[in-house]
Amino acid sequence: MQDISIADSETSDQLIRKVARGGGIAFAGNIVDKGLRFPLEILLARVLGAGDYGSYSLGYGLSIIAGQISMLGLPSGIVRFGALYRGAGDIRRVKGTVNSALLIATLSSMVAGGVLFICARPLSDVFGMPKLADVLRVFAFSFPLYVVTQMAGHAAAAFQAIEHQIAITNICRPLANVAIVSVVFLLGFRLLGAVYGFLLSSAISAFLGLYLLRRIFPDMVSGLESSYEVRKLLRFSVPVLFVGFSSVLLGQTDRIMLGYFKASEDLGIYTAAAIISQQAGLLMYSFGYIFCPIISDLYNRGEFTNLERLFKTVTRWIVSLNLVILLPLILFSRQIMGIFGPSFAAGWPVLAVLSSVHLIGYSAGGALVGYVLQMSGKQDVELINAVVLLTANVALNLWLIPPYGILGAAMATGMSFAAINVARILEVYQFLRMHPFDASYYKPFVAGLVVLLLSVLLSGLHILGPHWILSLAMLCLVYFVVLFCLGLEQEDQMVWAAIKRRIGCRRGAAGAWA
Repeated sequence: MQDISIADSETSDQLIRKVARGGGIAFAGNIVDKGLRFPLEILLARVLGAGDYGSYSLGYGLSIIAGQISMLGLPSGIVRFGALYRGAGDIRRVKGTVNSALLIATLSSMVAGGVLFICARPLSDVFGMPKLADVLRVFAFSFPLYVVTQMAGHAAAAFQAIEHQIAITNICRPLANVAIVSVVFLLGFRLLGAVYGFLLSSAISAFLGLYLLRRIFPDMVSGLESSYEVRKLLRFSVPVLFVGFSSVLLGQTDRIMLGYFKASEDLGIYTAAAIISQQAGLLMYSFGYIFCPIISDLYNRGEFTNLERLFKTVTRWIVSLNLVILLPLILFSRQIMGIFGPSFAAGWPVLAVLSSVHLIGYSAGGALVGYVLQMSGKQDVELINAVVLLTANVALNLWLIPPYGILGAAMATGMSFAAINVARILEVYQFLRMHPFDASYYKPFVAGLVVLLLSVLLSGLHILGPHWILSLAMLCLVYFVVLFCLGLEQEDQMVWAAIKRRIGCRRGAAGAWA
């Protein structure tokens, strides 16, 4: 049996290298994921039109919410306790955690899928979308497959097998989905063809997930006796369920309420803008994959100095990289929305508002604080956050959508997102006496200010609009040049040196083969 225990002690520099490597792999995987999903959304929007695209996105949103509930917060439980028991070398408890979480979540998802199948017609009548019923019935069958995929991916995260997790959740399913949907569209199928494409891709990724999980953790199917602590697992996971539910609901409540109050065309336009603005989150999720099990292990061993340094460093990396994503989304919102088609261009103010909100939220340090609270055992605090967030988000959407439509939904989501991040930053400081800010935090904002001033100059010269793609590339390059000129921190230099060494090794290997 392979030794899966974590070293008793790792230096802060080693941990930063590990997070940088894991975060880099996850970011590359997320780029592949988004690089596949974004063209898929454009394809869906152009082929289906705003109306059917709205029905698809509403059905998908309702299914994601139901799927999140059916997992009972167990993905986070696998990461926390899998990493904790792995760090202690307790393989029997690792096996018990993985197997019990998989079984409970799969059974729960089957029940949730059955409920959604039965309620499909009433929900279609509530939203006034006749095609929604058939969409929901097909999505209902995908629940167990979607849940198995997610559970297998999070189990891989507990073993810090980031390559396997990315292969399961970020490459296989979106690749299969794009390929299958493209084929069914070519065969003449439209809305239901797209939904069946999601179902089939979920089946493929579920089987791959179980196969890779067995390779990562062979003892999962060995004769080794499991040690089950189901009550402890559920005690942690169920509060996290509501945290995850609130996060999903924050991304879906605006769309559900738009589907209720407004026409499906408005929902389609808003969905396109929301999908684009959410690309900022891929950096946080990328680092979160490897950061969460490390938080759990460091907190359990009382290594708070290493945890705080890692927290500050990774947050600064996320802020620096998110600025170069979100600023162009704001500056070129009209042109980017036009990619989806002429009827979607009217949604550019929504994209600008949502991107601005994410920019403020991440810039204020609200990136990893939720992960720190969960993985340090403060899941009950996150549960309170979730209840407050859910209440505020629903109330704001009810207040702002009827008079302001899609722009009101954007404002409601933005205010909810900002409030919860501020609360989490204060809570992390209250409980752990640490915060995500350091002396070098100003550097990305100086670079961002230079980009904004340059964009004003380009607009005055009437260059920004007609040549927007070239302008976007140039502004991104200027941002990184200014950031580099302001000086790299010790952690950045260490990672940069490791990258150069790896490039040098590859060049040497290429020369040896030549």
